[in-house]
Amino acid sequence: MRRREVIAGLGGVLFLIVLAFSISGWSAKVSAAASMCAAKFPFGYDEPGRQGVDPQRLLELTRWIRENPVPILSLTISRNGKILYELYSSRVDRNAAHYLMSVTKSVTSALVGAAMDRHLVRAADSKVAENLPAAVFPSMEALKRFQGITVKDVLGMSALDAQLSPHQKTPEAIDRSNRFSRSPNRLSFALEQPTLARIGKDFQYTDVTPIIAAGMVQYATRQTLLDFGKTALFDPMGFENEEWMHQDRSGFDNASYGLRMRPVDMQKFGILFLNRGCWEGQQLISPGWVSTSFAPWIKSKPDIREANYGWYWWADRFASGWVGHTANGWKGQRITVVPDKGIVVTMTAIVEDGTGDRLYADLVNRFIVPAVEARRSASAPTSDVKTRLEIALADIWMNKTVIGPNTEARMVPSTAPKERHKEFHD
Repeated sequence: MRRREVIAGLGGVLFLIVLAFSISGWSAKVSAAASMCAAKFPFGYDEPGRQGVDPQRLLELTRWIRENPVPILSLTISRNGKILYELYSSRVDRNAAHYLMSVTKSVTSALVGAAMDRHLVRAADSKVAENLPAAVFPSMEALKRFQGITVKDVLGMSALDAQLSPHQKTPEAIDRSNRFSRSPNRLSFALEQPTLARIGKDFQYTDVTPIIAAGMVQYATRQTLLDFGKTALFDPMGFENEEWMHQDRSGFDNASYGLRMRPVDMQKFGILFLNRGCWEGQQLISPGWVSTSFAPWIKSKPDIREANYGWYWWADRFASGWVGHTANGWKGQRITVVPDKGIVVTMTAIVEDGTGDRLYADLVNRFIVPAVEARRSASAPTSDVKTRLEIALADIWMNKTVIGPNTEARMVPSTAPKERHKEFHD
């Protein structure tokens, strides 16, 4: 019998035994993970002034977006769990789902936490090889390599040496990207890739590493990321029209950049983390997971002074000393949680020239921080400012066009799904 068949046989039996014990306690684990809690910031809607945010500054923000060629599809702001600002352009329906690029990674991290809360994925310091059936590894050498890589390493981008384009544009990266996209089983593809020289210390941002996280969740739950996400997070929070695109032929969802979501649901996701995993009386994610996910533990560049990356969350510093935790996606997709200020900011955009970081930081620093830090404007009655703000937002929705004829289909918000999704079958 060939070596790989031996691995498959022994590993498959052991994994099924573990899975049987996990599923037998499923109801109890779900009940424990969804224990009662009191949300500090209940979700809802309110006026800016009632939450200590200056509507005049938000009016200035709106006018600036209207008068400048910034390709923003949506911008939403909440404080203390209350949405108080919603901007949409291009006549985009409020219920349309937007393509989130690498914001997807932060949602994947949350699903790892939800599976860990249910004791289906082992602890963060457990080895990758302990969380996957041996049969999925392409060789005994690969199985041995991943005995030295932890779940934490995977969530901190300190596992694989496997760059793709556009993060790197070498012939090797472009070739790997093409093979990654065409692969019928991206988990097997990921497990074939070389690993970093110093696991847990070196950092490499790549779209391949999160596929390992997806594999651990899908094998643990026997569901796709989308289906498990609906059970664990999306349905309890009242999400609508969410979609997970780019599923491979084996049923693995793309953990790196496949998710589509409404801006209001992006807000809900941020507010869930603001509430330390509590949503309307249910603890959907443990407080410890939220804290650890946010806590930066690794440097994305060796020449920066301090760690700036947690578990698929970036640490950002804004004006006035604001510290935010950001789910960051290419072309201007963002969810930022600022716990000290009770603020959640989300943005979707189509920034084609790689200036999304600068644009977003400029909006937060120039308008949102002052709106929260400044006293209520005395230049005009609140009711007058409210009316002018409503008019300005309606004008952008009607007249500012971001979606052009050459816009990628995935980037166009819609209420309808864009791809067919199938159940997970390994």
